[in-house]
Amino acid sequence: MKIDVSEVLKAIGNEMTIEESENISFPQDDLILTKPVKFKIHLVSTGRTILLKGKLKTMVKLTCCRCLKDFDYSISIDIEEEYSKKPPIVKSKVKEAELKEKDLIFKIEDDNTIDLSETIRQNLLISLPIKPLCTPSCKGIEEKRQKEKQVDPRLAKLKNILKK
Repeated sequence: MKIDVSEVLKAIGNEMTIEESENISFPQDDLILTKPVKFKIHLVSTGRTILLKGKLKTMVKLTCCRCLKDFDYSISIDIEEEYSKKPPIVKSKVKEAELKEKDLIFKIEDDNTIDLSETIRQNLLISLPIKPLCTPSCKGIEEKRQKEKQVDPRLAKLKNILKK
């Protein structure tokens, strides 16, 4: 999903607000969205960069970590990102380098557009619960096993035959 930011880039302090809804999917991350992503964002030019602030809302299909059932999880995220024509390139001779805030800037394309897909993907992934639960009181697989152990009263006599 690309947005033209040519007008915002013309002068420091230029602003633009966008409110849209978009169907997006991220199959490579097993991120299944069951509703379109609704977002309202505000863009402001700082001269060198564009600041993006906004809110995302959608529904994500998750699997309960206790009972293994799929369920829809409502997610609402406040986002704040920065875009630049020339984001810094991390060059380090060391194998491991600490990233700083300036290293986390998204790129404004040569045609003065920004792609919100990666911003949305990253913000959704970090907002998902580590151990998703379908309900806070989910008993998990044990509850399923107990239900399976219950015998239909009409078949109770057959159970006695098997014991003999």
